Amino acid sequence: MGWTTGGSSVAQGIEALREALYEYYGAISELKMLSESQPHLASTVKIPDKPEALVLWEKCQALNLPLVAGGLIDQPHLWLEEISIVREVVNTFSMVK
Repeated sequence: MGWTTGGSSVAQGIEALREALYEYYGAISELKMLSESQPHLASTVKIPDKPEALVLWEKCQALNLPLVAGGLIDQPHLWLEEISIVREVVNTFSMVK
């Protein structure tokens, strides 16, 4: 994930993750909307790559694995904050369906 030391770096990383998730899910929502209303414009929507944290979260969900097996990772507050943001954005966009 590339965290550096310092609270401001952590906050910037968390905010960057939130923005990447909204960009990803926003593009998917736009594609769905255009596919239904204006199919000829749907091909113009560029879907960004999935954020790494989302890929990891989806893998754990698909395999029904705990995110942390048998204990806490080195800095659980960072990990849990990241996962919390992923879950928040996934839940927000799952209501849009």
